[in-house]
Order: sequence, then structure tokens, then C-alpha cells
Amino acid sequence: MMLGYKCGLRLGEAYGLCWNDVDLINKTISINRQIQWDDSGKRCWYFSNPKYDSFRTITIDDGLTELLRREKQRQEEYRRFLKDKFVCWFEDKDGILNNEHRGKKIHPVCIRNDGSYIQPRTMQHTSMIIHKKLGINFTFHSLRHTHCSMLLSAGAKPKYVQERLGHKNIQITLGIYQHLTNEMKEEGDDILNDIFDYDA
Repeated sequence: MMLGYKCGLRLGEAYGLCWNDVDLINKTISINRQIQWDDSGKRCWYFSNPKYDSFRTITIDDGLTELLRREKQRQEEYRRFLKDKFVCWFEDKDGILNNEHRGKKIHPVCIRNDGSYIQPRTMQHTSMIIHKKLGINFTFHSLRHTHCSMLLSAGAKPKYVQERLGHKNIQITLGIYQHLTNEMKEEGDDILNDIFDYDA
């Protein structure tokens, strides 16, 4: 969730992130791939280029850097403790994620204590629970929109935000901000009417 909130990553980009994409010294993340589900027959997770080929390297804040540092350390400790029982992951020549030693070894960021992969569907299920149980209109993509809006509201240049989020064009960036601004205005108007509602 922090990768969506603090970096504005797409769902597939967040769950496609590997540790060699994370530079904890220079405090950057490189978005080199996304992960997708092949439902056409192979029924597997596979890597592809980011949407719109939006390869990019973005800066991360101190808090996220420390969070990732702790997570990496935790994973390394479990890897040493579990030894050959720790699940290892590979990417084959077709970009398919597997634990059958096909292709090059990779180290996904989103794994459990035993090394098993945390699929994007976990986040989709979480979003559904938040939506249905708490009545909040929420998806992982909401975090991306929030990230965009927060940056623009704080004075970041639209071009910077576009490149950070990997938007195809700047109109998408500005459109998200305008949409959220309109929603905030409507909420504010409703609050205003509730406060000063009285019989004339």
C-alpha cells in the first residue's frame, strides 16, 4: 500500500518490483516491469513492460526508504533461517514467474516470511473488503490518484508528476487532479449547506 501511496505505482508495478530495482543508498526505485496474470491458457503470472513503456526511476522519501530497508532485512533473516525451505523465484525466457528454477533468479519485494509470492489479487481482495465492509470507495489505484493530487496540491510541477507516475500525457495527470478537486468542492459544499441549513 505504501508503494501506491508514496510512489504512485500501478498495482502491477508494485507487485512486479524486485530488490534490484530498489536503491536504498540513493533512495530511488526503478520501475522496469509490471506483473500480469495470463488467463488465456498458461494461467500464470508473467512480467511485461510497464504500461505505455513508462520505464522510470523515482525518488522515495526517508520513511519509505527505512520501511523497505527493514523489510529487506526481515526477508534476509528468514532466508538464512529457512535455508532450502525458503521459496526462491525465477523469471524464464518468456517472462513467466516460477519457482521451478527456470531462467534467471529474481528477488521480488512482495513475499511472505517463507518466500512465497504475494499476488496482486491479495490487494484486490483487501480493496473489496474495505469497500464492502467499511463502505469506503477504495482500490489500490485510489492511492495512485491520491499521490498525484497531493503532489500537485503541494505545488509540484505537472510535468514532474506526469513523469513520476508514468502517465502517457500530461492531460491525464491534470485530469485526475481536476476530478479530485471537483469532488472536494462538492464535499465542501455539502458540509457548508449542512452547517448553515436553517428554515428561512
